[in-house]
Amino acid sequence: MSKKGFLSGLIFKDDPSGGSTEDSKSGGNVAKGFVHPVSTTTVQGVADNKFIDLLEKIIEQNNQPGQDYFEFKQAVENMNSLPMDEKTKFQTVYTVLSLQGCKKDILLTSLDKYIQLIQTEKNSFDSEMKSEHSVKVLSKLAAVEESKKELDTLTKKLTELNNSILTLSQEAQAEEMKIRATEANFKASADVIISEMIGDKDKINNFIT
Repeated sequence: MSKKGFLSGLIFKDDPSGGSTEDSKSGGNVAKGFVHPVSTTTVQGVADNKFIDLLEKIIEQNNQPGQDYFEFKQAVENMNSLPMDEKTKFQTVYTVLSLQGCKKDILLTSLDKYIQLIQTEKNSFDSEMKSEHSVKVLSKLAAVEESKKELDTLTKKLTELNNSILTLSQEAQAEEMKIRATEANFKASADVIISEMIGDKDKINNFIT
């Protein structure tokens, strides 16, 4: 299992913007018009090869001694270039591995274990995304709210506070979209692997007797 923070440490890196915000010259109580709510639109994730490779590495690192689904899947993939249908490949590999002690129940049991492994990683990553959201989005929005309260009594600092609110709001929006996109891509990647393994489970049940 990957260590806590491994995935987020790999993905989240400081990405300071090179742009700048012009100083407001208008004065008056216009700051409230600068505050943009953070988008809550759900991001549709796509499978990312970076995540898929990472998750497959986790499966490899948790492979148990002996012949199980991991070795079975590798052997099937090694036959991709051969002119065989999928059923024949599954049956051929199973015939060879069964001579080494690998039985159907071992394949199915180990496959379920790997599915649960990826599901656990998915749940762990979801928790890390919530933590990132709290640090990088909610904390900035809290700062925005604090600044808005100060505007009511600190009119002399209106220009400075306007710029602070605008910057924090923009940063919160940018971090929100980055976190949502990353979270959605990771989940979609995990779903691809889970779906494939579930499909293989059905094929093992259908192809191997």
